Amino acid sequence: MDFLNITYFGNPFYAYIIFILFIVFGIIFGKLTNFIVKSYVKRIVGKTKTKFDDIVLNAIEHPIVILVFTGFLYFGLKFLVLPSAISILLNEAIKIVVILCMTWFAVNFVDDFINYYVIPAVEKSETKFDDQIVPPLRKLLKILIIIAGLLMGLETAGYDITTLLAGLGIGGLAVALAAQDTVKNFIAGVLIFMDKPFRLNHWIRFDGGEGIVEDVGVRSTKIRTFDDSLIIVPNANLLGANIENLSEMRKRRVLVNIGLTYDTSVEKINKAKEIIKNIIDEHNATLPPIRITFKEFGDFSLNIRVEYFIRNFGFDYYLNTIDEINMKIKEEFEKEGIEMAFPTQTVYVKKDN
Repeated sequence: MDFLNITYFGNPFYAYIIFILFIVFGIIFGKLTNFIVKSYVKRIVGKTKTKFDDIVLNAIEHPIVILVFTGFLYFGLKFLVLPSAISILLNEAIKIVVILCMTWFAVNFVDDFINYYVIPAVEKSETKFDDQIVPPLRKLLKILIIIAGLLMGLETAGYDITTLLAGLGIGGLAVALAAQDTVKNFIAGVLIFMDKPFRLNHWIRFDGGEGIVEDVGVRSTKIRTFDDSLIIVPNANLLGANIENLSEMRKRRVLVNIGLTYDTSVEKINKAKEIIKNIIDEHNATLPPIRITFKEFGDFSLNIRVEYFIRNFGFDYYLNTIDEINMKIKEEFEKEGIEMAFPTQTVYVKKDN
């Protein structure tokens, strides 16, 4: 067995055998780890209620095989005496492999986390903004992780990344200045999404007009006016505007004046007020307060001020309720002989004797 002690390139022969055994064991244990993960661990993890362990396992499934092999390679190299330059190079290569495996794990983890948790939550929401923002954010996060991993790998390899980052900073500043409005609108869109001052199909009134929200995009919000035109408002402008969300009204106010002719008696005025109050009270769509007042002597009518509220079940519901109440008032007034006024003039002619 003396041949085991024979030195080749500064190492005894048995050291090379041990190194090769570590390589072989690394391959065997790597495949064994892969088999155990796929055949047993996945089955156990699949029975748990949480998805988080599935995400972690899926993310680490392939990188762990490479890490196991790299670990055996690292310890196998401990038995060899190598030239300083080669030893440093191999150690740096092993570190880079570990960093790349960590990067691979992080990319897989983020991708699966978004797939299992973020996307299902997004699909439940009404707005399209989150549907639009998730895919680019998903790609952006993965790109940032990969860039971070590559920079760590370059630094491990001995490159000075400070100069590289400075160059990227200057380029990034130029891009940021060029895309300032886009970034501003994007951030405003995120804030609108988080704050939720309105949702899709809400009726809003803002500094630039009013209408129904059709879409909240990455850069702008589309609002359909009641004339059926489309207003496209940059998110940054909308974020800074005064917004009145009319769809969030708990009830809608109705305020009208009903004019009676000047020859209407006090008795009939009181009867008119009673009729109006009973009709509004009895309608199942109305809410208090209900205020009915003989308000003023108008130019051509005795004006009764009528104020009440309607449940906010939509604009059509609101209009239909007003229609039903007005028709009922007209019908009851006709039965009681109460006349509504219309613009009239009385002309007095003075005769000279």
